[in-house]
Amino acid sequence: MTLRLPEWRTRAACRGRFDLDFVEPGEQLAECLALCAACPVAEQCLAEALDAGEAWGIWGGLDAERREQLAEQTGHPAPAVRPAHGTNSRYAKHGCRCDLCREAHTAYDRQRRARNRARVGDPWVRPIVLAERVRTGHTWAGPGQLLLPLPGVPLPVDVEHQDDQQPGVETIKAA
Repeated sequence: MTLRLPEWRTRAACRGRFDLDFVEPGEQLAECLALCAACPVAEQCLAEALDAGEAWGIWGGLDAERREQLAEQTGHPAPAVRPAHGTNSRYAKHGCRCDLCREAHTAYDRQRRARNRARVGDPWVRPIVLAERVRTGHTWAGPGQLLLPLPGVPLPVDVEHQDDQQPGVETIKAA
């Protein structure tokens, strides 16, 4: 997979200046701001930083504090530090759908379901089997169909326990 940067970045004055990635206050900051002042794409740079809510560095000649003030005035999202890729919070709260974040969300969801099953108990331990055909709304449920008991909902009165035939299985007859 090839990473494609926006076209304006190839014309940026800071292109290739990796020494300016992490700017310290003082001379380096002044050099960076001077470079931005003469940059032909400073507006596109600032627009991208505002749209993305970029929390670090100098973008379009403004630091994070000034971008935050401008974001408030223009209705853009405030600069914020996002969780790293490959975390459930990046997937769930920030809407990232990259492969790493999807995998992290899947793992989190599996663990959450396992915790819930351990707390509530497995509903398949004592399933209910229909003995006769039953109409449920617009559809029919046939004999032998398994039903899961709902936690906290008592079983119907006409449930027969057939522990001698199939241990752990209950049969319900239509009323």
